[in-house]
Amino acid sequence: MAIRRITSARLAEPANGAFSNCLVVGDQIFVAGMTASGGPQGGPIGGSDPYQQSCAAIEKCQWMLEAAGASLKDVVKMTIYLTDIGHRAAFGRAREAYFQEPRPCSTLIEVKGLAQPGMLVEVDVTAIRGASASSV
Repeated sequence: MAIRRITSARLAEPANGAFSNCLVVGDQIFVAGMTASGGPQGGPIGGSDPYQQSCAAIEKCQWMLEAAGASLKDVVKMTIYLTDIGHRAAFGRAREAYFQEPRPCSTLIEVKGLAQPGMLVEVDVTAIRGASASSV
């Protein structure tokens, strides 16, 4: 199976091709960590609100999945990085707003910081295209 790089007109690829935002192998889709970058004056979307930043990060994952022919319903695993574990409830509200049962497996990690100042949340996902059409 070949590795295919997926791009989206809604999201710029990393500078100098440092990494890929999304790769597909067969029906498996791997989306790189997404943050709320791209807000006003270079700051985060949603400012310092962890709920709004969480929503922005999840929406960017959604854009990449859509470009790969999938949706959030196909997500089987997500990893969440928070700069403050106190933002866990805010992220939980965002997860409930975007994901239905069965919700993806997840790992939540508190980190000292993220790649850009002001970012509070980073999310990466793994999906299986067509998984939402399958019954468990």
